[in-house]
Amino acid sequence: MHKVIDGDILKTLLPRREDSHKGSFGRLAMLCGCDDMPGAAYLAAVGALRSGVGLLEVAAEGQLRTVLQCRLGEPVWKDLDDLPSPSATAFLCGCGLGRTRDEELHTLLPKITVPAVYDADCINFFALHMDVLDELVSPYVLTPHPMEFSRLTGIPVDEIQGNREALASDFAKKHRCVLVLKGHKTVVATPEGEILVNTSGCNALAKGGSGDVLAGVIASLLAQGHSCKDAACIGVYAHGLAGEILGKQYGMRGVLPSDLPPVIGRILG
Repeated sequence: MHKVIDGDILKTLLPRREDSHKGSFGRLAMLCGCDDMPGAAYLAAVGALRSGVGLLEVAAEGQLRTVLQCRLGEPVWKDLDDLPSPSATAFLCGCGLGRTRDEELHTLLPKITVPAVYDADCINFFALHMDVLDELVSPYVLTPHPMEFSRLTGIPVDEIQGNREALASDFAKKHRCVLVLKGHKTVVATPEGEILVNTSGCNALAKGGSGDVLAGVIASLLAQGHSCKDAACIGVYAHGLAGEILGKQYGMRGVLPSDLPPVIGRILG
């Protein structure tokens, strides 16, 4: 039996004191993007910043860093050798990363000791290296779409879509993670066996880049001190609601993933 994720989840947002400073709202370290997919890193970064993280560290080098620096004025820029960040309160990896960093991920990911979000190409890495997934020591959120979840489990997409809740729950319990199985009525499954189904969202979100924004939002909430479960539930609800609001403004076909972060920021307050 599942629970629903609705507007009440926003009541669990941690308060922001008037006498706060940037250090009050966490520091997110991010390893995302590659030369062919800088946009994924950009969207994840803006999703994180608009969701309230106090400081953002972006590990990027070469052409990727140059492109991102032309679009983003807020992050602190790091080299890959600076990871894992000693000062980070959360970690995000995978959005648009490509497969050229697999060797580094073997060494890096088991060293992460702060809550983390693993998305996209990091999930594809785990699909080939499940041993590394089982070596992770910190709480983490996985955010696969059905095809990525199929790669992780070996279960065909059609079968996944016909049994989303049970399969997500089985995986979350087995691998001690919070699993966000994206799609219509996104499922959030916890290691304790809790299943939650999101009530917000629409087909305006069915566009490449929407998931990168979501990963950034969830990671930002982790960095600010939310649990993996609460960060995932708040993130998927706010992300879906932003899609609904923008769909009315631009039409379902006209919404861009880059439209989402400012609206998510207004929803989170």
